[in-house]
Amino acid sequence: MNLIFRLFWMLLTARFGKRVDIMGESFLTFRCMPTDLDLNFHMTNSRYHSFMDLGRVDFMIRNGAWAKLRGAGLGPVLGSSAIRFRRAINPFQKFRVTTRILAWDERWIYLEHKLIAEGGKMHNETASIAIMNTTFVGKEGRVPTEKLMQIIGYTATQPPLPDVLARKAEMDALLKG
Repeated sequence: MNLIFRLFWMLLTARFGKRVDIMGESFLTFRCMPTDLDLNFHMTNSRYHSFMDLGRVDFMIRNGAWAKLRGAGLGPVLGSSAIRFRRAINPFQKFRVTTRILAWDERWIYLEHKLIAEGGKMHNETASIAIMNTTFVGKEGRVPTEKLMQIIGYTATQPPLPDVLARKAEMDALLKG
């Protein structure tokens, strides 16, 4: 984790911040600092994923899943990600990282992350959007999603899988190597 001070701040604010429904959306606000820049003087591509990491942990803490899953001895594992960069995030620009669950199947929970620019002429424009599939593993390996939902106490209807996830699954299959 190369955003250690932001991680500590996120952990503090997530524990004492507003709760989020498991099917809701969480957001964090940051500012692009000089240490986040690449040679083109905008936020470097790898930072997007790092901020999304913070968004996932914040989301799980705020909806209560983190404590329950960690209490069951399970840890999160990211399976794959597909990201689309749309706009640059410039030095000192504020931006929001949003996180929400799109859907799940028997193996994966599919999350959507957006980095949304704030201020200036790009105000409220999506700078990037990513879909990631994640799961949790324990001593015996991957835990089926149905079991994960039982652990966190989610009993409502499972959302339908959006078409984009079928396309992402095709791409993931091609990249298996």
